[in-house]
Formats: sequence, C-alpha cells, structure tokens
Amino acid sequence: MPPQAGEAEFKRSLRLNAPLGPMTTLGIGGPARYFAEAQSVDALIAGVEWARSRELPLFVLGGGSNIVVADAGVPGLVLRVSLRGITTRVEADRAIVTAAAGEDWERLVATCVARNWAGFECLSGIPGRVGATPIQNVGAYGQETSETLRSLEAVDLATVRLQEFSGAECEFGYRTSRFKTGSRDRFIITSVTYRLEVNGKPALRYAELERHVAAQGGTDHTLGQVRESVLALRRRKAMVIDPQDPDSRSVGSFFVNPVVTREESEQIKQRAGKLIGSGEEMPAFPTPEDQVKLSAAWLIERAGINRGYVHGGVGTSTKHALAIINRASGTAREIIELKELIQTRVLDAFGVELIPEPVFIGFES
Repeated sequence: MPPQAGEAEFKRSLRLNAPLGPMTTLGIGGPARYFAEAQSVDALIAGVEWARSRELPLFVLGGGSNIVVADAGVPGLVLRVSLRGITTRVEADRAIVTAAAGEDWERLVATCVARNWAGFECLSGIPGRVGATPIQNVGAYGQETSETLRSLEAVDLATVRLQEFSGAECEFGYRTSRFKTGSRDRFIITSVTYRLEVNGKPALRYAELERHVAAQGGTDHTLGQVRESVLALRRRKAMVIDPQDPDSRSVGSFFVNPVVTREESEQIKQRAGKLIGSGEEMPAFPTPEDQVKLSAAWLIERAGINRGYVHGGVGTSTKHALAIINRASGTAREIIELKELIQTRVLDAFGVELIPEPVFIGFES
C-alpha cells in the first residue's frame, strides 16, 4: 500500500471525542480527544506521523483488556491496532505461526489447539489481541509467551520504520519484556511469529490444573482437554470475559504475583505466621531462577481485603481477590483508590509491594 493510501485510510477512521470505556473490558474511562483505527501498517505509520506533526501524545490500544482509562479521558490520539491476518507453515515437527497484532488472542489459541499444535493450551481464555502478548510476556498455569515466540515486527517510533526482534532481543522476564521496561512507548508491535510443537504434549505444571485434568479420567491427556480445563478454572475465577458474569468486568489479574528471594520469602512467612497463626501455610512456589513466587491473591485476602470487597462503584471479585471489578457505575478514581488501599494493606501486613499489571492512561495530566 502506498503511503498516500495509508494516510487516507487513517483519516477515514479518525474521529473526535470517542468514548473509550466501551472499548475496554473494565468498562471505565473518559473519551479520546482523537481516535483512529489502523488496519494496515501504512495507516498505523500515518497515524503516528499525524500525531507527531501536531505534537499530540499518542496511545496505542489493542483489545482493551489490560488498561485503566482516566475519567477525564485521553488528551491526544488513541490509535487502535486492528491489523489482521494469520499465516502458518509446518516444518517437520514445528508449526510456524505468524499473526498480525490485531488478531484476537483467544481465537488464535483455539485454532492452534484444534490443529494439535502445543505451546498455547494453558494460555486459553486470556482476553486481548496478539500484539499485547509479548509486552508483558503473558502467561498462565506455568506457560508463557516467551516459550514459543520466535520473532516479532514493530514500528520504531524513533525512526518510524519496521524493525524485527528475535525472541532473545525481546528481553523477556516474569510478566515483562523490553517493551514494558527500557523500550517502553518506543515500539508498536505489528506482528508476532511463534514456533509451536506439532502433536506435542500439553504443559501440566500447576497442581491445580493437573488435578482438574486428572478428574476428567484417563492418563494420556490431549491439548483440547487441557484447554477446556484451563477455561473451566478461569471461569470459576471470573477470568473469562462473560457479559452475563458481573465479576468478569475487570482487567483480569490486577497485580503481578510477587517474586522474592528465598530469604525474603522466609521473612514474609514469619510475618504471616504472626498475623494469622501457624495453622495455614503461605503459598510459595520456587522459580527456575532460584527465587520464590508468592500468591498476590492470598496476600490480599490475608491483609483484610476479601473477595467481594466493595469500594463505591468498584470492588474485588466475589470469585477472586486478585481481580478489581467495575460493579456497575465505577470510576477510574475509585479503581485507583482501591488499588492503593490494597497495596497499603499488603505492604503494612507483609512488607510486600504489589505491582499492578494494567497500563494506566490519561492520568499524566
């Protein structure tokens, strides 16, 4: 597509004061001063240059599943990445899958599992679009994006050109990557290429998932069975978007499970023992880096913020304390207040600082 066509496409989709709340899973937030939808790389680049020429702040929106929008909205241009297209090829025992950033993540997972390609099965039911998955190295039940990501392409906002990154160059960590840290706000991901295992065995790394799968009977479990178990477990926790379930009106897990050293884990365990007694064991899971991952949900509840906690128009899910939900008429201000209350309670009780998962936009002003 020539640049002029990209510019025309961008301008056709450009509109003023577009409500952002309905574009998010939380359903909260004011309007974007300017909003446009990019269905091609050229239109995306045209939007970047349009905002730059007017010295407007730029925010890139995907599926809206991991953001909190300020009540006042966003003063600049919100550019939603809606690039589409999936290509696949099989190389021996590997399936190479390239998906455009605007593709629905859950639909991609379902397609690959149906073809018996292993690597995504534990990531079932996660809302959002493909382009967001590498940013925070999306993961669930012990499986992470970084395990299968082969490469990605992104527009470098410094040069306004496409750049390719290998998996190693993404600098993945637990729920993070270079696109969330050192290179934050510099790149817009346009496509991602994954390498999956043809007829591979499903990943069963979490006891909770193992128990659920085992309860279905048999021993040689399929990718499809593991996917269905993951979806069932996520539904129990209201972590699958369902218009009929008010507990699912959230960004999913609001806080990252803390990762601490073994020494810090022992200190936290001692504080927990003094607070709640010795009759309950604090959940703690060793990591490959010889650290310990704690349960943020457990810490939140033991700090006095139970499931179903109410704060104005928002609260915690009745199914999972780690999810902050919009109860019906919540505001971003109330979300921030509850976030800070939870962080303060956990810090005071256990000395642990909880780090939020979602991106907060429009709060700078």
